Amino acid sequence: MRRVRRAVLALAVAGMVTAAIGGVVWRRRNTPSRRLYVPSAAGGAAPETSDAGNELVEDGRTYAVSTFSFALENYDVRIEDAGMSTAFDAILERTGADLVVNAGFFDTAARPLGYAVSEGAVLSKHVKNLSGGVVTIDGDVARLWDAETYEPNEGTHFAIQCRPRLVVDRAPNVRRDDGKRSERTALCLRDGGRTVDVVLVRGGPTEATGPSLYALGRFLAQRGCEDALNLDGGPSTGVAYREGDEVKLVPPRGGVRQVLVFKRR
Repeated sequence: MRRVRRAVLALAVAGMVTAAIGGVVWRRRNTPSRRLYVPSAAGGAAPETSDAGNELVEDGRTYAVSTFSFALENYDVRIEDAGMSTAFDAILERTGADLVVNAGFFDTAARPLGYAVSEGAVLSKHVKNLSGGVVTIDGDVARLWDAETYEPNEGTHFAIQCRPRLVVDRAPNVRRDDGKRSERTALCLRDGGRTVDVVLVRGGPTEATGPSLYALGRFLAQRGCEDALNLDGGPSTGVAYREGDEVKLVPPRGGVRQVLVFKRR
């Protein structure tokens, strides 16, 4: 009887060890590198970037993630009219910016949709029934607001409205997978809003696919986003940025009405 008990105990322990090892392997395979978010060095001359080794996996498909991190004490953020262009590199050169990325939604007549404020000037009105969220920047601090309860403030320096809110108070905010897959652009707020990360997920040069909003929200929350807002993705997803003396361009697949411009002070 003692031998039987010992054998049962040994099998149980072995099963627990195997399960634990299996759990570690699963977490390591399904939790992408935390090197994604690298805080901008104070006084640095360019945004910190990280894309090597950072991947989002959903439905057995792997998507590369590119992130650009900006300490707001060192950078100004404003909105520029792109004129339904895809030439983000031309806007980068014209404005002397460090990075240009697609902004919020626009309608079939190419008119901006949702609240947009740049350098204190209201570019388009707040739309409560658009829902989603509003990212504001005042001083060196960004905040994410619920668009339905947000009240515009005349003293706001910068604001952009889009949807949905991907992360709220460090938790994923998209509750289910709606089955839609697309290329994505998002703003991630960290360090109490003192750092803003621009996050892009694209399917590749010839493949316009990407993750669900559900997966992206979970991905960003796992990587330390305190709040995050989805921007206009799909064919609007694109970026131009400086890398040393070179300008790098990942053009959107379609024309864009407005872009966000990050520029060193």
